[in-house]
Amino acid sequence: MRTIAIGGTVGISQIMRRHLLLLGLVAVYGAVAWWLTIFHKVNISDDKAGILVWSFATKVPQMIFLVLFGRLLYLTYVLRVDDRLGILKQEAVTFLTDRERMASGFLAVLIMSGSLVAFAQIKNLIPELKPFSWDVTFMQLDRLLHFGVLPHEYLHAVFGGDYVLSLFTGLYNIWLFMMYFSLVVACFLRPDSAVRMQFLIAFVLTWAIGGNLLATIFSSAGPVYYALLGLGDVYSGLMHRLDQHAATGALSVVETQALLWNVHIHPNGINAISAFPSMHVASTVLMAIFAFSLSRLAGIVASIFVVAIMLGSVLLAWHYAVDGYVGAAIAATSWAMAGWLVRSRIGPFARA
Repeated sequence: MRTIAIGGTVGISQIMRRHLLLLGLVAVYGAVAWWLTIFHKVNISDDKAGILVWSFATKVPQMIFLVLFGRLLYLTYVLRVDDRLGILKQEAVTFLTDRERMASGFLAVLIMSGSLVAFAQIKNLIPELKPFSWDVTFMQLDRLLHFGVLPHEYLHAVFGGDYVLSLFTGLYNIWLFMMYFSLVVACFLRPDSAVRMQFLIAFVLTWAIGGNLLATIFSSAGPVYYALLGLGDVYSGLMHRLDQHAATGALSVVETQALLWNVHIHPNGINAISAFPSMHVASTVLMAIFAFSLSRLAGIVASIFVVAIMLGSVLLAWHYAVDGYVGAAIAATSWAMAGWLVRSRIGPFARA
C-alpha cells in the first residue's frame, strides 16, 4: 500500500497496520456471527442492526457535552485559568485538526461498531442455540456462596428503601451511555497509545467470550424471569418488593423487565435476556481498569460505579451474584490477554 501522509506525520498504511490485529479479531468475530446465521432463522440485519447504530448515534451529542463541560469545570476550579473559554476553544480546534488522531479514531469506531453488531447477532441466537437451563444451578450456587442465604436478602435489608432502589435504577440506566462513552474515548486517544489498543482488544474479548461464548454455554435468564421459566417462587419476595417500589411511582425497572420478556417471546424478536455472566459488571470493571490507566481519580470514580452496578444487578433482580463475580473475572482476564497481545504483536506501533 502506498503511504499517504496525514498532517505530515503518519501515513494511512501505518494507521492501518496499527489496527490490523484489532481488525482481524473483529473480522473473525463477524465471520462467526455470519456463519451461525446460515443455520438459524434469527437475524439482526436491516432494521434491527439499525437500532444499534441509532442507539449509539443519539448519545454522541451527550458525550461531546460531557467532555466539554468536564474540561470547563477542570479549567475553572482546578487550574483556575482566566481565559478558560478561549483555552477550551483552542483545545477543541487542536483536537479536531489532528488528522492522524481523527483518522485513527473514526477507523476504530467503524471497527468497534462491527464488533457490537457481531455481538448482538450471536446474542440473538442464544435461546435457539441453548435454551435457558442454568438458572437453578446459579441460584443454588448463590445460596452456597453466601452461607445459605440468597444475596438479595442481605442487600435489601440494607439498600431496600424506595429512594435507594430508585438511585440504583438510575445508575443502572446510564450504564449503556457510560460504556459507549468509554469506547469513544478509547477510540480517540493518541493513535500510538498502547493503553488505547489494549482497551479496544479487551473490549472485543470481553464481549465475545463473556457475552456470547459463556452466555451460550451457561444460558440463563436471571432471577427476574425465574418464575416465568416455571422454576418456582424462590424470588417471589424480591419481585414483590420491586412491584411495591414501582407502585410508588418512583424510577423502576419493572416495566423494562416486562417489556424485555414480551419482546423475547415475540416471534422474531430481539433477544435481550441473558444473565450469566453479567456484562454490565464485566464492562464496568473493564472501564475502571481503563480509567485507572489514564487517571487515578477517574479510576476511583469508575470503581464506585462498578460497585453500584454490581449491587444494583442483584437488588433489581437482573442477575445472580455469581454472574457479577464471573463477569469481573472475565474483564480482568481479557485486559491481561489484550496486554499480552499488544506487547507481543503490536509493539513497534504502540507506546504507553
